[in-house]
Amino acid sequence: MSLVALNGLGRIGRLAVRRLGDRPELLSAVNDPAPLDQVLQLLRQDSIHGRSGLPVQGLTEGGQDYLLLGTRRLPLFHETDPAAIPFPAGTRLVVEASGHFTRREAAARHLKGGVTHVVISAPSPDADLTVIAPVNGAELDPLTHRVISNASCTAHATAPMLKILDATFGLEAAGMSTVHVVTNDQRLLDSPHKDRRRGRAAFQSIIPTTSSAFGALHQVLPGLPAAFNGVAIRVPTLSVNLVDLTATLRRDADEAALRRVFTEAAIGPWRGLVALAEPHTVSCDITGREESVVMDLDLTLTLGPRFVKVFGWHDNETAYAARLCELVSDLAGRI
Repeated sequence: MSLVALNGLGRIGRLAVRRLGDRPELLSAVNDPAPLDQVLQLLRQDSIHGRSGLPVQGLTEGGQDYLLLGTRRLPLFHETDPAAIPFPAGTRLVVEASGHFTRREAAARHLKGGVTHVVISAPSPDADLTVIAPVNGAELDPLTHRVISNASCTAHATAPMLKILDATFGLEAAGMSTVHVVTNDQRLLDSPHKDRRRGRAAFQSIIPTTSSAFGALHQVLPGLPAAFNGVAIRVPTLSVNLVDLTATLRRDADEAALRRVFTEAAIGPWRGLVALAEPHTVSCDITGREESVVMDLDLTLTLGPRFVKVFGWHDNETAYAARLCELVSDLAGRI
């Protein structure tokens, strides 16, 4: 098992450390520009996900900061340039979770010393491969794919919905809207932003904007209808998104058939990745769920014999971090 380092302790990076930190044979180091005391507080406590189940301490020794995760002692570096991070010997894989280095050229700055692979915890326009493991994971070849994107939370939720519909009924056309939580790429109060809608106060309005999921989905599912697209509707909540998928099918489907195929998927080949919501679910009920998508079958609609709408919830942080760590663990065992 190759050693893994992580760059960037944002929302996903911290959840990844929580997941990987109790595996002393895997995680080798962490890098984040924030000072040690702030890193410790954010790792220990989270406003959405609560306290870390893993004891988190820190120390500075000989001018070097360390994280103490349970019995594991990890060096904590504070570099801003990936090429300057002195990852320990044996580190072969870096999780690029800072959000700043999503293009291949930038992420590849980690490829030095013994580091041979990078997994980006975000969509990338030019990574060697974008992976949504249950859909195209078999295509991952460590010999040729060195900089890999784990797509986005919305892409991981939407891909199973599309695959199940296409496999059963065929897809003629499709579009998607994601009702998406506020993110750090919005303004708390009105201030300049390259996306002028995102520059408006995040907790004051419903804010339509773009979604990075569509590019990732077209990469992973090349058979998607060419016009597949949509929008993200940012809403003033902190956790859990809702995918609203509209599709024109190639074969007739009624609501009973749609419910049946998603039920069969959840208890069969997609178990653990697709689940079913309880009746009358609202977003906070999904917080902490690790499945990529939790289908709300009560919301299923048929607008015509082949014109349908299906809805799926997902915890945009917990589920995405779970898929990220699964990809990292799999790749670390193969390089």
